Amino acid sequence: MKAAKVRISEAVVAGVRQIKQFNALLVIHRPFRWAWMGSSFSMLSTRTLGVTYPLLAFTITDSSAWIGWVMFASTVPGLLCYIPAGALIDRLGPRRVLVWSETGRALLVAGLCAVMFSGSLQISHLMALALAEGVLSVLTSVAETALIPRTVDPDDVGLALSMHETTLHGVVLAGRPLGGLLYGIGPIVPFAVNAGTFLFAALALRRLPAEWSAEAASREKLLSQIRSGLSELWHHRFLRWATIITALTNLMVQCLIVVFLSVATAESLHPVLVGMVLAAAGVGGVIGAFISPIREQILLRIERRTSRREWATRLTRRMGLSRRHRSMMLAHVCACAAALGLTLVFGQTSPAFAAALLVIGLAGGLSNVTVRTVLSRVPAEKNARVVSASRLGTYSAVALGPLLATLLFTGVEPYISLFVLFVLMLLLAVVTSLRGIASSAPAASPGPPSIEGL
Repeated sequence: MKAAKVRISEAVVAGVRQIKQFNALLVIHRPFRWAWMGSSFSMLSTRTLGVTYPLLAFTITDSSAWIGWVMFASTVPGLLCYIPAGALIDRLGPRRVLVWSETGRALLVAGLCAVMFSGSLQISHLMALALAEGVLSVLTSVAETALIPRTVDPDDVGLALSMHETTLHGVVLAGRPLGGLLYGIGPIVPFAVNAGTFLFAALALRRLPAEWSAEAASREKLLSQIRSGLSELWHHRFLRWATIITALTNLMVQCLIVVFLSVATAESLHPVLVGMVLAAAGVGGVIGAFISPIREQILLRIERRTSRREWATRLTRRMGLSRRHRSMMLAHVCACAAALGLTLVFGQTSPAFAAALLVIGLAGGLSNVTVRTVLSRVPAEKNARVVSASRLGTYSAVALGPLLATLLFTGVEPYISLFVLFVLMLLLAVVTSLRGIASSAPAASPGPPSIEGL
């Protein structure tokens, strides 16, 4: 009991220290402060729109069929626009693209409010808005990923990305219920609020200093820029395998969510309980991103705990949890496999699914910071296009996962579906271990010589 209290107190002290480091980062690096504020407000609006789009579609048409079409219109730009978005951002510069994309989103949503106020809103208007705003959302997503590392000193990039990733996961958790709450007040309310938050994001990002010139990149042909970004990603060993691994794990996690929703529907679980289970992934993401800067200390503790038993030492090394044999991507895959195992061992219950999503979210938060740190070391003139190529791979899995799960697991018992996913994740862990991507992730540009250990 006493030892548990000591560990809790140590964790609290470490958390307080981490918060102080985040605050110091905001004070010392003024550009990061504005970028962080703008990105946070932009993501908050994005998440609330994800809820209010389908609600407004149902209000207009009184048909659930249009909900799917509006959601498709808002998400399909991610499949079509990520690759050209990266080349465009490298051509124009991330700051400029962010300011114009956020301003454009504010004007689009404000226009929707005007049409709603006039009483002439049609489903075609909402579809067009969702499509256009989705394109600008892709530009924002890639540009902010390319911009954030430039707003701090090289030694502070990891801490800045950890803070940004933590905030994004927190905003995702807050945005969805906030969207529903505002819509309950009145259909026009969330859109009016979002128009204001998009405008604030644009004004905050406008406070950033002018970034590096993109004149050299602008002389390249667009297709040449796109090919160079794909080539850079493919020839960077760590980023190539990290993208493949993240895409495959995202695909299986989306399948897990579909299986849970099928169980929840069959058992008539209360919608609030369903939402709480799904929110566990976001909670895990916040924790994972928050503890990312202290992962070295965590690995040291794991080594100390397992050093007395040879089998435990070998197991931690195989899982990438040893400081000398560490790999965040291997640990990510092993954590996802263990999470799926929880649903097999403890049954297809809400607590088991919540625990699985919590573990997956935690591993995802840690690995996201890792991948973004490596991406920050790609040469500046190619950074956005490499980010967009990597993002397309991971986003495609999220977009196509529910459809694939529906096709594969319709009519299949939940236990069988989860067992198949568990076996596939174990196979991915074995392949990841054999490929040996864990031991190193070479930097793509001058800076810290190695990202080994991330």
